Amino acid sequence: MRRPRLPAWLAVPAWLAAVALAAVPTWELRRVENGPFVIQGCVGMPGGDEWPLSTLRDDLSRVVETAESWAVPALAVLLGLLAYVRDTDRAIVGRRVAGLLVVIAVVEPLTPMYVEPEGCLQTVPILSAEWFRRVLDSWGPNQRCLLLAAALVFAASRTAAREEPAVGGTAWRRPVAALIDYLVVVAALRLVVEPAWSLVDPSVWFTWFDQGLLGRLGDVLEGSVRPEELLDLLILLLYVWVQHAVWGRTLGKRLLRVRVVDVRTGGRLGAGRAALRTLAFPFLAFVPDIGLVLLLAGGLAAFLDADARLLHDRLLRAAVVRHPSLTTGGPHAPDLA
Repeated sequence: MRRPRLPAWLAVPAWLAAVALAAVPTWELRRVENGPFVIQGCVGMPGGDEWPLSTLRDDLSRVVETAESWAVPALAVLLGLLAYVRDTDRAIVGRRVAGLLVVIAVVEPLTPMYVEPEGCLQTVPILSAEWFRRVLDSWGPNQRCLLLAAALVFAASRTAAREEPAVGGTAWRRPVAALIDYLVVVAALRLVVEPAWSLVDPSVWFTWFDQGLLGRLGDVLEGSVRPEELLDLLILLLYVWVQHAVWGRTLGKRLLRVRVVDVRTGGRLGAGRAALRTLAFPFLAFVPDIGLVLLLAGGLAAFLDADARLLHDRLLRAAVVRHPSLTTGGPHAPDLA
């Protein structure tokens, strides 16, 4: 059955309308920043011991705020429009852009630290009935604009005379795998490293469990690093490097059936290139003030790539591919998701 498509002459206006809608969160953020100071939450106030959810919440909050501050949603739509005009993988890029907009719209209300009406001394427990009510109440113009922009992008990207087949690729598998690895590392640090370190120095308080990994580990490049934070960073790097060097995939990638390979041989990268690939993330993410921006810029550039390969993967001649058991007709499957 042939699905209805948007008329071709409406595609570019739809893309432009999506750009305007995707820029609303950035405009709203600038309006709040330039307006009168209003306390909207309890930034820096201690919450309940809800790891790993509180740790994940803080890091997601940093990523979403950075993305909206630097107009990443609008820039993603502009890149999608560029791909449409160039007739470069229109449907593939459209699905990626629409998916990104939906993710930002859904994640944004999940990141604030909601507080009880009595004040900042008590936060609403994550995943409680009251927390879900607060999340639903937080849906507003940003969510509506981003979801409408996603719908326009998806419709406009399907106006091509030929539409690429919807082959399951790695575009969505990689962030899910990264989330799994993130939770594994946080659990290991909390259940193993913190008790072990407390035997050495009982006075150490691992504050990052409620402040996120990105904020605390960012101190490494700002000169205010503490020994336990260096240990956290070392464990994170070893977790990623050893698994990529030995097996070509972390636990998260193994569960999502993807792996990192040498694009020339299809084999593992080896210890040296796996180490360089592992170091790319901290060197970018932890650069003061602009680290997350650099990572987001690299992610946006990958939108125009048929295989969605990031810059550091291209430089190292590496690629993230699906496991051979999930492919047909060859050891590697192109990333069309």
